[in-house]
Amino acid sequence: MRTVAMITVGQSPRDDLVPHMEAVFSRKVEIWEGGVLDGLSGEAVADLWPEPDEFGIVARLRDGSSTMLSHRKILPRVQLLVDEAVARAAGLIVILCGADWSALRSPTLVVNPGKVFPAIVSALASGWKLGVIKPSGAQIDQARRQFANRGIEAVVTAASPYTGEQRLRDIRAAAEQLRDARVDLVWMTCVGMDEAMRAIVCEVTGKPAILARTILARVIDEFLTAERVTVS
Repeated sequence: MRTVAMITVGQSPRDDLVPHMEAVFSRKVEIWEGGVLDGLSGEAVADLWPEPDEFGIVARLRDGSSTMLSHRKILPRVQLLVDEAVARAAGLIVILCGADWSALRSPTLVVNPGKVFPAIVSALASGWKLGVIKPSGAQIDQARRQFANRGIEAVVTAASPYTGEQRLRDIRAAAEQLRDARVDLVWMTCVGMDEAMRAIVCEVTGKPAILARTILARVIDEFLTAERVTVS
């Protein structure tokens, strides 16, 4: 596998995320990054905002701030990046966003967190009261319904990872809500959420917390390890 393509719905490079994922990998690999918003003006980004009937996707900008985007509007741009990754002969394509990207088409395997995350977390949370932390309060109701449809009792709150030091205060407030709700396990849904945020969640709730970026990195590493075994 010569290259792993990592596609972010915001702007690349994801220097807040990709180096931490690489640290999990059991081997060195070349990374190519592409961003949906790369090269766009502020006005062009605004054109991609969600419509009133959409929940929206939280996307990180290069300066560390964030914006909300329409899944429907950005899907063609994500497909163009997938096409570029294929043209670059990437051995694996990873979408750095927890939305569902099943509509994408590619001859190369695409790791779709929107399918991977719910399957893993729902299996782990079966029979337990799940705490969920979304990056935006606008996504709370949707997440609650999604887990209810899977038979999971979920208490959902929100804390953005894209607010600098404020994120640590926000995650503490979210964790306090989950502690008071007596959850058994916490799912931190956004790949932007980091170890410092997880440490606070574990400290406040006294419960284990699952971090999206770590799950994603370990899934990627399974492919890297499998390839090494096959080649050798």
